[in-house]
Amino acid sequence: MNVRTRSQMTNGVANELVALVVVMLIISACQPKPTTFRPPNQNELEAFSQNQGITLVVDKLLNDSTVLLYEENTSFGYYTLTVRESDGAVVVLRNVSAAKSDQPILVIGQLTGDQPFIAVVIQDAILLAETTAIEVVIDSQNRLTATTNRQAGAILVSPLPVNGWRAVTLYSAEGKVLYSQEGH
Repeated sequence: MNVRTRSQMTNGVANELVALVVVMLIISACQPKPTTFRPPNQNELEAFSQNQGITLVVDKLLNDSTVLLYEENTSFGYYTLTVRESDGAVVVLRNVSAAKSDQPILVIGQLTGDQPFIAVVIQDAILLAETTAIEVVIDSQNRLTATTNRQAGAILVSPLPVNGWRAVTLYSAEGKVLYSQEGH
């Protein structure tokens, strides 16, 4: 093989590599940007609550979303909300509700996913007035606790997926057990 042929082959390969790199750059530039999300801020939560006609009980931040525990005339429930950053739209990831009842507490939640949680709603007015802390026993190794700050409920986040809960206990400021309910 002479020098001229080898030079022509090298130039041909180099030209093909340059063309390949240019095509790859064009293709990557034409790819749509990935959609990103963020948790809603307080103003967005309040506007969402007003638009839905619900009363906010408590909210809890979970990564790029927020769980909003709410009350309506005949039910309690929660929304899992996030905001699409490209257009600022509030996106509902999940909505669960349960009818109000004569039971002292209502327990709802999400037991799987990245951040499983249990929401406890205090439906009894006397318990609501006296409760300062809520404890949820998951199993013999795991307990979740939260203060109520005189709110009608609390959202307790578990670090691991759960298969239910064993008990929910409401405590007074003095640490006295006000109410306990076995779980499932």
